[in-house]
Amino acid sequence: MSDPYSATPGRQGVDLLLLSASNYPALPIYPYAFVQVSAVAAHHGLTTARFDLLRTPKSEWRPALAATLERTDPRLIGIHLRQLDSIFIWNYADADLPGAPPVRRNSYWPMHETEELIGILRELTDTPVMLGGFGFTTRPQALLERLRPEFGVVGEPDEILGRFDDVLAGRGLDGIANLAHRHDDSRYTVNERVFLPPAEHPEYTEEILRDLLEFYGPERVLGPEPEVHVPVEVQRGCPYRCYFCTEPMVKGRRHRVRNPDAVMADIRFLADRGVTRIWLVCSEINVGRNTLLFELAERMRELNRDRPRPVHWTCYLLPNPPLGRAEIRLLLESEFEPSWNQFGSYDDANLKRTRVPYRARHAIQAQVSWLEEEQEFRRERGLPLPPRRLDMFLGNSYATPDTVATTLRAVSDLRLAERFEDSLITRATRVFDLGEGLTGEPAAAAYSVGPHGRLDTVDLLYPTFSYPPALVAALGDARAVDEFFAHVEATYLSRAHRSRLDWQAFLARHTSAGELADWCARPPGHGAPDDARVRAELAADGGAALVERLLAPAPGAEPEGPLARALLELVVGTELPSVRAALAAIGLPGYWEDRTGRTAYEVCAELAARFDSVEEVLTAARAAAGPGDPAVPLLAVRYCLYDNNVVLRPDYSRVLFAS
Repeated sequence: MSDPYSATPGRQGVDLLLLSASNYPALPIYPYAFVQVSAVAAHHGLTTARFDLLRTPKSEWRPALAATLERTDPRLIGIHLRQLDSIFIWNYADADLPGAPPVRRNSYWPMHETEELIGILRELTDTPVMLGGFGFTTRPQALLERLRPEFGVVGEPDEILGRFDDVLAGRGLDGIANLAHRHDDSRYTVNERVFLPPAEHPEYTEEILRDLLEFYGPERVLGPEPEVHVPVEVQRGCPYRCYFCTEPMVKGRRHRVRNPDAVMADIRFLADRGVTRIWLVCSEINVGRNTLLFELAERMRELNRDRPRPVHWTCYLLPNPPLGRAEIRLLLESEFEPSWNQFGSYDDANLKRTRVPYRARHAIQAQVSWLEEEQEFRRERGLPLPPRRLDMFLGNSYATPDTVATTLRAVSDLRLAERFEDSLITRATRVFDLGEGLTGEPAAAAYSVGPHGRLDTVDLLYPTFSYPPALVAALGDARAVDEFFAHVEATYLSRAHRSRLDWQAFLARHTSAGELADWCARPPGHGAPDDARVRAELAADGGAALVERLLAPAPGAEPEGPLARALLELVVGTELPSVRAALAAIGLPGYWEDRTGRTAYEVCAELAARFDSVEEVLTAARAAAGPGDPAVPLLAVRYCLYDNNVVLRPDYSRVLFAS
């Protein structure tokens, strides 16, 4: 058979041009596939060029591609399809989801972008197209039929690049592992799949690093406060069967460790050129044991010895096998920064159903130990604590009211929420078919979304999601689940709600200038808070200027929330007996004296055990306040409700406090 894609004699072009139109704009990443495929190609004596279209406006694709083809004159075009969608429900919802990150909805469609890219290439060149990447490997047959490339690579390209000339000549195609190829009658054959180990040789070169720096901008990679982690593979494959994960299907169920010498050669190459943040690519670095983690920690300590700017490194880490405090300290001293895939919950029954290789005690121990050790480590070195966000996959398919309640009780008991500025709950599963049917339970709850809205049938080429059926049943519908989780994120998993409290606005809603002036004139009760700033203002003019400033701030004035809160607490202290009676009547005896010692979850649990609404709470407090004006006791109760973001609804209570 003659070579249908033979090279022109004397040509000076590259063998393989790598393109990508699948980068996620919310988190742009230089394609690691560009690094790895270029390295494998070079190992087989092939030349490559690379072009990611992320920052090229769609209107400029055609001329940019024409110029790239003219400059590179490739024998084969390889298109990297990293993923089929973002896997996050908020990118594809029909309305902005409460509590979700700010994203442009319905704006990320990498399969469609890749389809458009191939269409433009067909008009510009006869050069054959090969499609590959993680996303492609999850659905190769369907994507071949949809996108119609000449070739596909399912998984690793090593065997294909090793027989590059045979592929282009059409020789012995059926015997090349991981190759998909098109027949004259337009049918596709997908050859035997083999799973290959990571490269035994270094992957980075000056040319690749130059491309990477151009993609990000040198300052983001090499500057004094770099934002970018540069990837280096350390391990490939995963033996676990987490219900939501495609990694074992794409990379294999056997984890294969890369030669640490090759890993360190890449890291040293990058470090010697100013890179100080490394992401070690693996499913989890401690599959079954922590040996590899400790070996790399020791090598990183050696690498960083006497280095003016130490190299920080991170990777995904399982909470099981567990780490002792001394081991965590050793890792921190090697400049390690832990990363976890989101914990599904702190409920063993739920974790077992999701098939993750750990249980609640492992997740909690890891969370607490790392938090405390890192805090002490940074304190000793005079380093600030970075902002923290508690991420959880509480919207996994198997989550139930018991799952949520068990998890939130654990968070409350450990006072974990106080340690996190924010929280993010993944509230739906991106559904795949891992060979056993649709992931999650029940599959009937899954639905697919296209650029123009929800599809009539499930199609896994499109973003496909399933909300946890038990929570949908308990709360009403998917939108109600979103709203509930937004409340949980801000109130029970972080201090986000308290950071947004506006005590001046609270004063304005629930008091008047006349009431405040009258209350300020009263003597404080025994044990009432005593704030020096408030005392000074009261001594000056009886608090008149303070009240006016807080209730009617001048345009552009700096917020004075702490002062407003201090004034509120002083006012409440003028009628402590009636305040205590009102709080006891609603199930919170001793609350005022211990208000900073109770979590929002504890407060809401006590109230939910007695009341179905905030209105019922206020009615009970008013009745218990005793003779006289109930305004101050009610102000104290409203303070409690506001400070703890109390929402009382029977449907919420059945989920939050399920037994």
